[in-house]
This record gives sequence, C-alpha cells and structure tokens, in this order.
Amino acid sequence: MRKVLIGVLIACLSVGLATVAFATEFSWSGSAEFGIEGTSDGASGDFFGSASLTVDATATSGPWGAGVTLEDGAISDGYISYSGAAFTLTMYPLGVDNGVFDVEIWDPAAGALVDPLGIPSNPGLKLDVPMEGFDFYAVVNNHANAQVTYNFAGGVGFSMGPLGLDFTFNSNQENKTSSYGAQVSYSAGSMSFTGQYGGFAPEGGDALTGYYGKLEYTLPGGSAFTLSYNGSGEYGKIYGEFTTPLAENVDLTFDVTSTNTPGADTVTGWEGKIGFSV
Repeated sequence: MRKVLIGVLIACLSVGLATVAFATEFSWSGSAEFGIEGTSDGASGDFFGSASLTVDATATSGPWGAGVTLEDGAISDGYISYSGAAFTLTMYPLGVDNGVFDVEIWDPAAGALVDPLGIPSNPGLKLDVPMEGFDFYAVVNNHANAQVTYNFAGGVGFSMGPLGLDFTFNSNQENKTSSYGAQVSYSAGSMSFTGQYGGFAPEGGDALTGYYGKLEYTLPGGSAFTLSYNGSGEYGKIYGEFTTPLAENVDLTFDVTSTNTPGADTVTGWEGKIGFSV
C-alpha cells in the first residue's frame, strides 16, 4: 500500500510539473533574517544565530497551481492544487498537518507540551470550500508503517464584518487522540484581538485544555506591538514583540518570551533581528 501511495504521489507530481511547464503565471517571494538571541538560563545564545533564508515560488495555469518552499537551501514544503468553481483541492506530497490554532496544552503525566496537538504532518489532501461569510476545510493524510493509518481534520470559519469565529477538530489515528479548538477574533482600526480555546483527549486518558490570547496594535508609520499569552494548567508563556520598518521591505524586530514550566524555573528568552523581504 505504501508503494502504491508513493507511486500515485509521484505520478501526480509529474503531471503537476508538466502542467506548470505551460503556466501562464509565475511568481516568487523571499525573505532573509539574522540577529542575536539568548536565554536567561544561559542554555542558548547566538550572534547571527537566527540567520535563515526562505523562498516561495508559485505557478498557475488555468485551474491548476503548484508551489514550493525552500528554507536554508532545502525543500520544506510543496503542493499541487486544482481550483474548481466552488472548491480547491490541494495535494501535499511532502506533508500536511492541522493544529489547534496557536493553543499549547501541557500534559502533566508526560511533563511536556502535547506534540502533536492535532494531526502530524504526512502526505495527504486538503479540500477548501469558500463561501460568502463562511469557509470550510477538510484534511486527510496517512502514515504507512506496519499498516496504513489515516488521520482526519476539518474546520469551519464565519466572518461578520470585524468579527470572526473559527472552529477546528482533529482525529489523530496514529496515537488514538482527538483535539478541538475555537477562536474568536475582532479588529477595529489599528487594534486587533484574538482569543482561542483548545482541548485534547487521549484515548482512555483525562482530557486536557489550554487557551491563548493575543493583542496587536499598529502605530502610525508601520511600527507594531504584539502581546500574547498561552496558558494550560500550571504552564504559562508570555510573548511580546515590537517591529518597526527601517526601509522598504526591511524590518527590525525585538521580542521577549517568558516561559513558566511546572517544576522548573521561569526562563526568559530574547531576540533581536533584521528581516529582509522581496
């Protein structure tokens, strides 16, 4: 079964690449950043330690599309898509996953964050159905080991002017767990707020929950503040970020993260970086 699946993916990729060869549109974008980072416990710290390079390239021909992402010289993502009148079907040969928004959930029994909280990244398909004021998506992927195991995920989103509501659900058949989440977002001028709640249920175990909140504010001139908080039981993480433009497509960013892990000292991490984009 695994060989058959790999063969199908290769065949589809070949067809997609052949289609892209006659693409009527081609676009690409890239970004690079470097800076200095460190933590209060001295566990990590680097000058230029956050250096990275990302390039995204896409091509379309009628209803067909394809894209690839390169990170630090290696392919990290890729897709082939077909867009119909009422839907978009996308194949991800390198893997597609689904989480619970930005929520992090602490597992006291494992002494660590739940990972993966949703479904893991495996080769699979994603169906998107956009409507006016309403969006729906479904994801299916599989993992071939002793036998083929399928994972499922889906979500819906509603928009009503500045207010947005989103829901997601995951069925991870690899480790027999399920997870779900809800998100509410609101934007008014230069300020926006996001609130999220998520749950995780292992088969035969106790359900765990977590929540996330984020506030963003944009100043005149393009500078922006972001403040967020993750909470789950005794686990908590505060994140603050300030970004300001230095020139066209050049930004300077400072961020601080304070993480309170159960049974350990609070650790503060910081980073300053310059980012370039084209």
